[in-house]
Amino acid sequence: MTKKLKVGIIGAGGISTVHFNGYTKSRLAEVYALADVNAETLAKRGQEYNVPAARCFADYRKLLAMKEIDAVSVCSPNALHCRQTLDAFAAGKHVLCEKPMAMTPAEAQRMVDAAENAGKKFQIGLHQRFRNEAVYLKRLVDDGVLGKVYYARCQAVRRRGVPSWGVFGQLDKQGGGGLIDIGVHFIDLTWWLMGRPRPVSVTGQTYRTIGNRPGHMGKFGKWDHKTYTVEDFACGLVRFENGATMSIECGFNANLNEDRQGCHLVGDKGGAGLSPLSVQVEMAGHLTDCTPNFVDVMGQPHPLGKLTEHEKEVLAFCRSVLDDKPVAVPGAEAIWTQKIIDGLYRSAEAGKEVRIK
Repeated sequence: MTKKLKVGIIGAGGISTVHFNGYTKSRLAEVYALADVNAETLAKRGQEYNVPAARCFADYRKLLAMKEIDAVSVCSPNALHCRQTLDAFAAGKHVLCEKPMAMTPAEAQRMVDAAENAGKKFQIGLHQRFRNEAVYLKRLVDDGVLGKVYYARCQAVRRRGVPSWGVFGQLDKQGGGGLIDIGVHFIDLTWWLMGRPRPVSVTGQTYRTIGNRPGHMGKFGKWDHKTYTVEDFACGLVRFENGATMSIECGFNANLNEDRQGCHLVGDKGGAGLSPLSVQVEMAGHLTDCTPNFVDVMGQPHPLGKLTEHEKEVLAFCRSVLDDKPVAVPGAEAIWTQKIIDGLYRSAEAGKEVRIK
C-alpha cells in the first residue's frame, strides 16, 4: 500500500479549502494539522477538516515542529509566504505554496535556494496549467501546429472584481492588486504555453481610479476603499530573448464590457486561444477556425471522478513527493513570472522600460 502523506495547512482561509479537497480526493494524503492566527477561523476549519483541536495551532512553527508532518501547504497572505516557506524547509518539510510565491523576486530566490539546499519538493499553486484546455494548447505548441509563437496576449480583467474579504486591497500585505493576484495565473499560463522563453524587459503602466473611492458597487460585495492601496488596472508588454512579445492586461476594476480571463497565442503557422478555446489555421487555401471537441474529458479519469484544476494540482504535488519526481510547477520556473510582475510594477513607477535580470 502506498504511504499516505501527513500534511499541514498553514493559513486556514478560503483557499485552504481547495487544498483540503485536493488532499482528500487524492487518497494519497491526509490533512493532519492546521495553523492560523485567527482563532475563530482555525476552530471552524478544524471542525470542517476533522482535525483535532490539539493539532490546530495559532503559531505555525508548532505545526512545523511536528515530526509526523511530511509536507505543508502555505495558504497565508502573500507577505507571509517567504518566511513560512523558509521555516518549512528548515524543518525538513516539502512545500506547496500558493500563488504568488512571494512579494518580490529576491524573496522568491531565497525560497528556491532554500528548497534546493534542503533537498525538498517546492511547488507553486498555479493551477491554470492543469486545465484540460491548457494541456491541449501546450500539445499544439509542442507539436508545431502553430509554428513559431512570436506574440501572445494575456488577460485577467474584472469590471468590478475586488475581493471583499481578506487583505486583497492592501499593498503591504499583498504586494499589488489584480496583477499579482489574478494576473499571475494567466501570465504564468501564457508564458508556459509559449515555451517558457526568457524575459529580458518589461514596459508597463498601472492605474488606481476606482478602488480607493467610495460609492462603487462590487461583484463580491463592498470593499474598504479607505484601505485600498493597490492598483485597479495594469497593462504592459514583455520582450523575450527569442524575439517574442507578450501583452498583459490585468485588474480588479476596469470599465470594460466584460470580464476576461484567458490568453491567445499567435504563431507563424496558426493561432490558438483559451477562454474560449479556439484554433485558427489556414487549410485548403482558406482561413479556418476550429473548435476542439471533447477536451473536457481528456486524460485518465480519477477513481473519485472528475477533479478540478486545484485538485489536480494537489494530486500532482502528492505524487511528486511520494514518487520522488520533479514537481509540476517548480519554484525555479514560477520565479520568472514573479520577475515579469515585478518588472511591470517597476516600469510603471519609473515611467520607462526596465530590464529583467
